[in-house]
Amino acid sequence: MERDARIAEEVAAGAHPEDEQFRVLVDSVTDYAIFLIDTTGRVVSWNAGAERIKGYGAAEILGRHFSVFYPIEERAAGLADSVLQRAQREGRYQHEAWRVRKDGTRFWADVTITALRGPMGELKGFAKVTRDMSARQRERENELMLAAMFERTPAGIAMADVTGRFVRANPVFLRMVGYSAEELAHKTIGDLTHPQDAEDTWRLFDDLVQGRRNQADYENRYLRKNGQVIWVRNSVARLPDADGRLRYIIGMVEDITERRRAHEALRESEARLQAFTQHSPAAMFLKDREGRYRFVNEQFLQRFDLRRDQVVGHSDDQLFNLQQARTLSARDAEVLARGVPIQFEDAAQSVGGERFNVVSKFPVFDSTGAVVGVGGVATDITEQKHAEAALRTAADNLQALTRRLVEAEEVERRRIARELHDRVGQNLSALNINLDIVLGSLKDPALKRRLEDSLKLVDGTLQSIENVMADLRPALLDEYGLGAALAWYGEEYSQRTGIHVSVDAHEAGSALRPEAAVALFRIAQEALNNAAKHSSARRIRVLLEEKDGELMLSAIDDGCGFDPAQAPRGRWGMTTMRERAQAAGGRLAVDSDLGKGTTVRATVPL
Repeated sequence: MERDARIAEEVAAGAHPEDEQFRVLVDSVTDYAIFLIDTTGRVVSWNAGAERIKGYGAAEILGRHFSVFYPIEERAAGLADSVLQRAQREGRYQHEAWRVRKDGTRFWADVTITALRGPMGELKGFAKVTRDMSARQRERENELMLAAMFERTPAGIAMADVTGRFVRANPVFLRMVGYSAEELAHKTIGDLTHPQDAEDTWRLFDDLVQGRRNQADYENRYLRKNGQVIWVRNSVARLPDADGRLRYIIGMVEDITERRRAHEALRESEARLQAFTQHSPAAMFLKDREGRYRFVNEQFLQRFDLRRDQVVGHSDDQLFNLQQARTLSARDAEVLARGVPIQFEDAAQSVGGERFNVVSKFPVFDSTGAVVGVGGVATDITEQKHAEAALRTAADNLQALTRRLVEAEEVERRRIARELHDRVGQNLSALNINLDIVLGSLKDPALKRRLEDSLKLVDGTLQSIENVMADLRPALLDEYGLGAALAWYGEEYSQRTGIHVSVDAHEAGSALRPEAAVALFRIAQEALNNAAKHSSARRIRVLLEEKDGELMLSAIDDGCGFDPAQAPRGRWGMTTMRERAQAAGGRLAVDSDLGKGTTVRATVPL
């Protein structure tokens, strides 16, 4: 190598190529391509180094223009002639560039072209020395690439010497810790490490320096310049020089603060979820697509007196009776097929006997949206079921009691009406006859006037008793039916209140049961009395019509109306009307709007 360098220096200094000793020296060189070019650019000499580097034998290249060594784009641009002109003008021209071998491959060349002149200064040709610098260029490119990676990588990278002092860091690391490059140069790894993590960090760093470890991955906390604490993940390694001596410790650092927070939040969420599921009063479970249980909470195990190992990994047909297992499996299949939640009531045998549950089942999806299982929550509603049954029984008993009370009321009304007719009415009629006979035999005018007044009183009393009997139990209702009774009552109501009442019965209700007819008549009485008291109505229409095996009574007024939602509970006899309708096996509906009147509809089966 020293000899090759000396030859290059001699050529560059103008050593005469015709000197025999120099020619022998040139021919023995293999690391440099050394050859002569005439004034037109044609190769006139060729050494062993040129043959090795460029691939041409002497017989192949002598006499050819040296531009054959240039890439085709540079030949087209006339660069070879330009280089010779510059060497001629300046005496010597050195540069680095890509050159082409005989096989077409390129190599990075360090080229020196020297103009050769005669004693009178005339140009005699050129000496060209070319060295293959491809290896050095690759090293240089590698260094540039590594430097670019160091500076541009999205991860933080930092280097520290064996004392732990930072010597270099990329922009990402500097932003991560909040220091400038100048500020970081005065810091050690201990300055950036949280005090609670410093001891472990220095111990690991010493293991790397002493060679007890070659690399390490760990997480710890950093203190940023502003005092903020961040969590980082470090991947550190020894960085020796070419002789194997430790120069630096290099580390790749990733800010995982958000990841740690998310992990902590997830862990807390999982802990809360586990606490919720384990202490929930509802039975909870998860199954895979094959119907095997993957999770059950404590309530599930307690309700069915099972152990976790008896449930997890097993299916319903291994835990419950055949009918119950088939029902549960059918519900699972529905959720898997439709991919939507369902809810249903289920009766299951558990500890203490049959228990009733509201079961909510829902599909479980994987990350791709595919249904991979079934989840469920079973809420025990046994006590609610018992309470509902008791409430239904109480309601039935109350309705029966109401029916008996209504029946008793009507019986009592009929008895009182009969008593008034049979005893009081007949006695008063007999008294009226007797008084009339006595009146005919009296001669004294004063006594006659007195007796005439008594007869008028008896007549008035009889009329009052007839009115009371009609209110208690209209004779028309029993003798001529509901339509006739409503027509009579409407006429009497109009005379008493001044409110016009029209009754449209059309022979409807002729086949109505007596107790139902009484109920509708009493509802009509109550509706009309309410209208007189509260509605300020001027007209009321009473409609009786048969439809679909039912008889419907409608009382429609044009009064002020009311808001049913704001009406006081039990007002206007609605409770009484509703109880009468229900006692007759029917129903009652009230429709009213402020300023638009009120409609009362009672419907009973025929």
